[in-house]
Amino acid sequence: MRYRVRADLNFIEYDEANDFYHDCEKALAKSQPINPGQPNQEIALIVLEECHHDETPAQACLVLKEETLP
Repeated sequence: MRYRVRADLNFIEYDEANDFYHDCEKALAKSQPINPGQPNQEIALIVLEECHHDETPAQACLVLKEETLP
């Protein structure tokens, strides 16, 4: 059995988003892959993006930071 946490939260302020991302970085170090070394291995992933979906016309997100832990 596993416990999974996914986060998809939107912030107005970069500092708040970056602080939360930093909290996730600390948690990332404690995570474990599912099915390690197997073709169906699932890794941990955190992403901090600049989201432009609320603009007209909507634009794609820009990845600012991304980290995985196999």
